[in-house]
Amino acid sequence: MIYTLDTNVLVYAADESFPLHSAARELRDRAAAEHQKVRLCYSVLLEFSAVVTDSRRVGNPLPPAEAWREVDAYLNTFEVLYPDERSFAQLGKLANQYQVTRQTIFDALIVSMMIQHKVQGIYTENGKDFATFDQIEVLPWPSANV
Repeated sequence: MIYTLDTNVLVYAADESFPLHSAARELRDRAAAEHQKVRLCYSVLLEFSAVVTDSRRVGNPLPPAEAWREVDAYLNTFEVLYPDERSFAQLGKLANQYQVTRQTIFDALIVSMMIQHKVQGIYTENGKDFATFDQIEVLPWPSANV
């Protein structure tokens, strides 16, 4: 199965102050070991950088240069998905089918890129954010056997 990781997995892996830090590191490291089966969405990497540098959102914020080194490491390890006109066409279909509003549009964009690139599953702590979308599978995490 081709799968992706949501932002929360990467953030928890980067910051030891989160209770799920160890589980997130294990999942991230497993993904790196099987990188040929993993895709990351560009928006997840942008959100990762925004979150890990924000002291209101993480216990141990990273300096911007260190956060970007982590982003570079992800760019060098995983295939990264970027939207194009087909992604936006798919996003429009999802928005209409699921009545997507407000911040959910960003999750729907991830799903549209997953569909376009045949990514079947996503590991996330926020399963409810993606459970609406029948086209993908929300993979069980943190209870996943990592």
